[in-house]
Amino acid sequence: MRTYPHLEIFNNPSSLWAALIIDQLIKNGVKTFFCAPGMRNAPLLKAIDAHPEAEFYTGFDERAQSYRALGFIRSSKSPAALVCTSGTAVANFLPAVIESQKSMIPLIVLSADRPGELNAIDANQTIDQTEVLRNYCKNYWMTSEPQTQYPPRALSGQLAHLVHSTLSSPQGPLHINIPLREPLDHSHVEMNSDWVKQIHHLLEKKGPSIGHAQLEARIPQADLRELFLALENSKRPYIVFGPMDKHGPELIDDLKLFLKYYQGSFSCDVTTGFKYYFGAHKGLIPTLDHPEVLNELEKSNPDLIIHFGHRLTSKHYYKFLEKRMNQDPQAQIIQICNSHQHEDPGLAFQQRWNLNPSSALKAINVHIKEYSKEHNEEHIDSHKVLQKKPLLQLESMIEKKSQIIDDSPLCYPVMSKVAVENLENIHNIFIGNSTFIRSFDSYASVASLHKCGQVIANRGASGIEGHISMTQGVFESNKKTTVAFMGDVSFIHDLNALACLSRLDKNSPLLIVVANNHGGGIFKLLPIGKEDNKENNPFLPMLTTPHEINMTPIIRGFGISAKEVNSKEEYKLALKQWSDQPSLLILECFFSDEDNAKTYDQLKTVKL
Repeated sequence: MRTYPHLEIFNNPSSLWAALIIDQLIKNGVKTFFCAPGMRNAPLLKAIDAHPEAEFYTGFDERAQSYRALGFIRSSKSPAALVCTSGTAVANFLPAVIESQKSMIPLIVLSADRPGELNAIDANQTIDQTEVLRNYCKNYWMTSEPQTQYPPRALSGQLAHLVHSTLSSPQGPLHINIPLREPLDHSHVEMNSDWVKQIHHLLEKKGPSIGHAQLEARIPQADLRELFLALENSKRPYIVFGPMDKHGPELIDDLKLFLKYYQGSFSCDVTTGFKYYFGAHKGLIPTLDHPEVLNELEKSNPDLIIHFGHRLTSKHYYKFLEKRMNQDPQAQIIQICNSHQHEDPGLAFQQRWNLNPSSALKAINVHIKEYSKEHNEEHIDSHKVLQKKPLLQLESMIEKKSQIIDDSPLCYPVMSKVAVENLENIHNIFIGNSTFIRSFDSYASVASLHKCGQVIANRGASGIEGHISMTQGVFESNKKTTVAFMGDVSFIHDLNALACLSRLDKNSPLLIVVANNHGGGIFKLLPIGKEDNKENNPFLPMLTTPHEINMTPIIRGFGISAKEVNSKEEYKLALKQWSDQPSLLILECFFSDEDNAKTYDQLKTVKL
């Protein structure tokens, strides 16, 4: 591992202190930095720029940078650090830190701070930075100011410990607050030679200050057997797959093998990335947001529900669980999820396995094979070990819904269906919150589409901020073909991110689809929005934030290619043209709330 080639450039206490901090982060696996401008953080920026193994991205403001980093981490599965100056800068990280805490993302914040004496007298650009992010961080630490009385190994050892803890499952954000004294530039300051020598020794050391062994959790065979027997003895099981520790492409083979054994009803949240790999003929229940599906599933009365992963997009699923528990308090409802959150909106889980669901799925598959060998079933690939039957038959309903969408003008259901069926070989998919995520989650086909991609969405806190920045971070993590979908209000919320997006190569295979229905149309789909008139619902505009903004001229003003779309036919053509020759492009798709609401109303009337 390479370290700084020229240690003499760190010729004052703050620059040398910052060099040790950055070097320890890199030696502990944090090599990517998203940097915001400032002066108090100048020593940190200098240390990042000088380190041969550091990768860094600069940006204009902290909030955009924080979501850019979040997208990078979620896509790459590697940690990254945010770097900011003192004062309100760190407060702009809060929304992304909240999302990372709820989604268990190892987002690391390095905030420069004024030293204690300046904070004590309320000097300019000082705030109490110790509490800004603390409630939403897995770990927090304020370092000492650079001083010869503080052993450098105490700094490096604590950094190694904190990074290891943050990267250990379940992961979460880490905030390191770093008070730095002037000089913050290249000014030379005489320093204690022994103190400097100790820091140089740590910088020249090849590995981290403290090494940590990576241990793996093992599932007790008794628990595995108990779960398998519950599944084997169940008459009406229902398996649910929510967001997991791995994306769809990494998990699809394990899931296919399990479903070969299982053959019963299951659901896949859109964020798993493998929802579109399967069809209803394989037992997929695509959504519980359709009234008929929810009613029929309640009637089927599942006697065992196993929920792999985190919280689902559909709130109706949790209403179903709550109702199921009220009907039968002894119902077996099991969650397999490694989390520091109590993820139980339906108050229904009776048992919880606190481990990564993908590891559990692998272990269950191994157990099924061993079980078959014990029972002399040699032809495991052709024998359906569990041989369950689907609870619902949904093919006819899906065909009817598909026809309604095909006959509808441009709207959210059309945009999601056309995208899923026509886009090929997309590596990254980012889906914004509000209507888009629900529209994609409700989509289904009768036959398997065999499409499996990396789907990313901020469902921890489900905010609408930072969507453009997230998309850029996702793309920058691997530079592979990326498509993002977001609403107009979300897009406006992050317009400043276009400044950083414009820095990308114009040939970057990145497409952003913006649904412009002139405001927060999701509220008009809810009961509160049904009486859209001034007498019965005078405050509706306060919810929907109507606007008349055309984003295309703004986008082009940043030097980014943009195209307006006004019909379903234009949308299909635009997707095809982009697929044939991917480049950096933003599609602004215009449609009316009336057309959108009409399509949704028709879809709800479809019977099984």
